[in-house]
Amino acid sequence: MRYSDIISREAESLPPEKQAEILDFIFFLKSRQLPAVTSKPKTAGEIERFFRNFKVDIKDYKFNRDDANAR
Repeated sequence: MRYSDIISREAESLPPEKQAEILDFIFFLKSRQLPAVTSKPKTAGEIERFFRNFKVDIKDYKFNRDDANAR
C-alpha cells in the first residue's frame, strides 16, 4: 500500500475540520519546495498553476497596457 493510500484512508476517518487541517499542512509542505520550472509558462492556465505554488491570487488580475506603460 502506498503512502497516499494510507493518508487518504486515515484522513477519511477524521471530521471535516481535521481533514481541512491536513490539506493545509499538505499545502504548507508543498509551498516549502521550489517549483520545478522546465519552461516558461505560455497560457493563462500555466501561469495560474505557476503562481499557485507561491500562494499569489491572480484570478482577478487584468492587464492594462496604459497603466503598465505609465510606470
